[in-house]
This record gives sequence, C-alpha cells and structure tokens, in this order.
Amino acid sequence: MTNNKYYFPNNIWKKYFAKNSIESGKWISWFATREAEKIVDRKEADTLIKIIENSNLNYEIRRKAYFCLGHLCKNLSDKEIFDFLVNKLNSESENIQETILISITNMDKPLEYNLIPIINILKNGKMGMKTSAAIALKNAKNPDIEIELLNSFEKEKNKHLQEMIASTLKTVGSNKSIPILENKLKTAKGRDYKYFLESALIEIKKR
Repeated sequence: MTNNKYYFPNNIWKKYFAKNSIESGKWISWFATREAEKIVDRKEADTLIKIIENSNLNYEIRRKAYFCLGHLCKNLSDKEIFDFLVNKLNSESENIQETILISITNMDKPLEYNLIPIINILKNGKMGMKTSAAIALKNAKNPDIEIELLNSFEKEKNKHLQEMIASTLKTVGSNKSIPILENKLKTAKGRDYKYFLESALIEIKKR
C-alpha cells in the first residue's frame, strides 16, 4: 500500500484503464488500497492485530494495518474488531485515529456498540479530528448520539464541522433535529452549507 511504482493490472480493460487511470496515474499503492477496502477474511484479523501491537514496526506499516482492519470490521460488521479499534482511539496518534474513524464510517453501529471514545474526540479533539469523529458516527443506533451531535452543532461555529454533523444527522436524526436545522437554515449562507442542512432535513422528515 506504500509502493508508488506504476502498475498495469492484467484484469482491467486497457480502454477503461487508459480513459480513467493513465491521466491521473495509478500506482501499486492505489490498487493495493482498493483491495484492502474489500477485505472480508476474518482470519486476517489476528495477523493485522499482531502488526498493530508490534511497537517495533514502522509507523506507516502499523497505520496501514489499522486501515485494513478497519475495513475488515466494516465489511463484516464485527463487534469484536470494532471494540478493539475504538479502544485504540484513546492511545494512538491523531493520524491513526483518523484512519480508524474513516475506515468505520459507513458501517452500522448497533445500540450496544461503544461510541464513547468517538464522542470524546467530537467534544475535545482538534477541529479536523472533530470533523472525522462527526462523520464516523453515521448509522449509529444509539439515540444519545443525536443529542451529542446537536450539542456540538449548536456549540461549534466551524461551518465545515456543522456540515459534516448535518450529513451524519441524515442517518441518525429524528424530530429533535428538525427545529435546530431549520433555525440554522434561516440564516445560512453559502450553497454547500445550505445543501447539507436541506439534505439532512429531507432525509429526517422521510423517516
């Protein structure tokens, strides 16, 4: 995943490859990353965890192992792996925290999943990390998550963070979110900002 040599895979049509890949460049690392996103073999978890817990290994190797494990967790909806990853948010660097958060963003998060470490980042992290945490709370089934997101939405003034919170509220929001989003929309400026607010409201009202 860190090899940036040029690569032409035999299983991709030349016409397609030439049109969509050659202009921007496709490297071994690019194809390896796409394959890592599709990992589904649960037996790989033990190997990846051993790499992660080996502090003598190169930092980037460990980060890539987190990336693979996070996508394995997402693809299998595996609570045991999820718990391992979320607990690591308390001790790892911000770059690894972000890797974990991004990799688990699109998975369902049932009521019994521990989301407290993600909430802590939303409350206390740096702005970029708060944004990643807000996105990572998508598809959470715990109703308390909506309350935490709304508290952050009203407290924080950063528009990008508010946009990402609104995007997450599309998946977790209820009637509690509607008056807050509608009130913000009254004074909202900027096409993108309005889009996120309106999209959230549309999806919430559908439910």
